[in-house]
Amino acid sequence: MKTFFKVLIGLVTAVAAIVGALMVFDKIVNKNRIKGNYLECDSPEDDFDEDEIA
Repeated sequence: MKTFFKVLIGLVTAVAAIVGALMVFDKIVNKNRIKGNYLECDSPEDDFDEDEIA
């Protein structure tokens, strides 16, 4: 029974290490990605007054 738990803990540890490494790799590769929808604009471009900008 002890051997079973050792193998199970070893497998869980290996899976956790792999998932953690993939998360770190994804974070490094995609550090410049756009997050959210902040580039979308609700109002059309022609619908503004130049006085509101200044």
